[in-house]
Order: sequence, then structure tokens, then C-alpha cells
Amino acid sequence: MFLRRSLALLLIGVGIGSPWLVRDWLASEVGSSTGKKGESTWAGHFREKFQEFGKRWKTGGAAVPVSPTPVEDVVRPDTKAEREPYELASQTRRIMEGFFGGSTGTRSGGLASWFPSSSKVPETARSRSIVDETLARLEGELVPLGLAPGDPVFLRIFKEESELEIWMKPAGEPFFALFKVHRLSSVAGQSGPKLREGDGQAPEGFYEIGASSLRPETRHYLGIDLGFPNAYDQSRGRTGSDLMIHGGSSTAGGFVLAPGAMDEVYALADAAFRAGQDLCAIHLFPFRLTDSRMDRVWSSQPRWTEEWVNFKEGFDFFENVRQPPAIALAGDRYDFRLVEGEN
Repeated sequence: MFLRRSLALLLIGVGIGSPWLVRDWLASEVGSSTGKKGESTWAGHFREKFQEFGKRWKTGGAAVPVSPTPVEDVVRPDTKAEREPYELASQTRRIMEGFFGGSTGTRSGGLASWFPSSSKVPETARSRSIVDETLARLEGELVPLGLAPGDPVFLRIFKEESELEIWMKPAGEPFFALFKVHRLSSVAGQSGPKLREGDGQAPEGFYEIGASSLRPETRHYLGIDLGFPNAYDQSRGRTGSDLMIHGGSSTAGGFVLAPGAMDEVYALADAAFRAGQDLCAIHLFPFRLTDSRMDRVWSSQPRWTEEWVNFKEGFDFFENVRQPPAIALAGDRYDFRLVEGEN
């Protein structure tokens, strides 16, 4: 039985890795090289992997430091060299992550317990370089506010105002503090929730993401998967997939930031997960649900009035408490409560 399982897992791994093997082989056929005379990208890739394995063996399995890629060499999405992943391979990888329990600090089970991982936060050499450079740059802005990379992160987005807020919780403090507000480049659709796949709408509501929601490789530069549809959306029969906060220019996927702004959001979330944050709350609103703005909604009675009134409960909760609420479903409505253990 063990032999069969091992063989099955080996074949699955080869299947997942085959698109990248083909890519590297094709690159070698057109003359790409690793800098070592006569050696192709394909061969160089495996040479580097075996060298890394040998170093890990000698150091007892400890991670081998890798020199970061210079920031000026990082491919930006506004160039013709924008990175396009293999979509089939990307989908297969996500399926396998779910099968193995995912590389996340918020879920367990599946076959993940058979093969514990030393790192629960997904990364590539490119994303690691971006994160390291961004955190170093942000240190001067964080320190005066009593903040540091690794502090818990909370995000709010307002469609109408085209704003994304980054909130962080200083060490030893009970309340979140506003760190920065970024202007969204664009938002898919208009005010109102996402109802179905392909309707061109960005979602609204209350979401929680784990480390596996970070997308270091997407066709949109960097991304954070929102986890749509959540239990609330599913209870209302709403459908959709790959809804993200991402960098770049395309509105596909939901909420778009300029690459530099996406660097900051992604890097701070990455650091928070690595420091032990299990879940990052992301609240998505049609607009700022202030009393005056809701008076206008109430007078005009748009289609989503009842839903937005429920959303306002969650908006007001954070405005008053400065802590994201624990969220549950009460019938077909969101229910907001103080997180257990918080004052």
C-alpha cells in the first residue's frame, strides 16, 4: 500500500511539474543559457536544484539563503515581458494544494499531515525579492507609527471612493491603526455584489484569507485571492472564481492597484503570515457606509438596500471598536461579534 501511494504521488508530482519542464526545455532549444558555457536552462535548472539539495543535506535540512534578484531586474506588468503562467498548471497546482491541505496556516487535514512543510507561505524567487525590497523601503514609514513588518494586517476596500486601506495592529496594542490608504487603479463593475461568474462585478462583503491566498505568480503581477464565494455568497447562490486584489492594468479579477501599491499590500500580508497571523480579514464595501451616505441610500431604495444595511453593522463595528469582528451567518445575514479573547 505504501509503495502504491508513493508511486501515485510521484506520478502526480511529475504531472504538475511537466509544464515547467517543457518551458525550460523549449527555452534551451532557442539558445537560452544560465551563464555556464554549453549548459541549457533546462540542465542548469536541475543542476541548481541538486546543488541546493546537497547544501540542505550538509546543513541538516536548513534553508539555504538565496541572493535576491535585483529590483531593477524584476519584470513589471507594463512591459511586453509580462509573466504569463501556464493556466492549466496553475489550476492543477491549486487543486493539489487543496488535496494536500494547502500551504496555509488556516487549514489542516488531507495529506498535508503526511508531508509537513517548512514554509506555509507561497513564494517564488521573484516575489521574495519584491517583498524583501518593499519591506526595507517601508521601514522608515512604519517605525514612526510604532509599526513593524509582521504586525497583523487588516484591509478595507471602498468601491465608490476607489480606496484600499491598510490597517495594522502594533505589538502589544489591542487596536488596529491606519497605516496607509492606496488609490485603486480600477474596480470591476459598479456598486452591488457579484452574482455570477462572468458578470463583470467585483464582490462585496466580509472575507478572510490565509497564507495560501497569496498569489506570487499570476498574469496580473502579484495577487491576493479573496476566497469568493464565501459561505454568505454560497447561501445566496452566487458564483465566481479567481477574484483578487492584484497589480497591473487589467480589471479582470476584481480590484486593481498600481504595481508599487500592490508591492506594499502583498509584502505586509506576507510578513504578517510569516510572523504567525492565521487569518487576514478583508472587508469590501460599495462605498463608505456613513450615516449620511446611508440616508441617501434609504431615500432612493436601490436594489441592495437591505444587504447594505447589514454591511453597515460590520462597518460600524470596526469604526467603533477598531478591531475586525468575528463573523458568522445568522440565516441569510452576516452576524458580527467581538473576537473571543479580545477586550
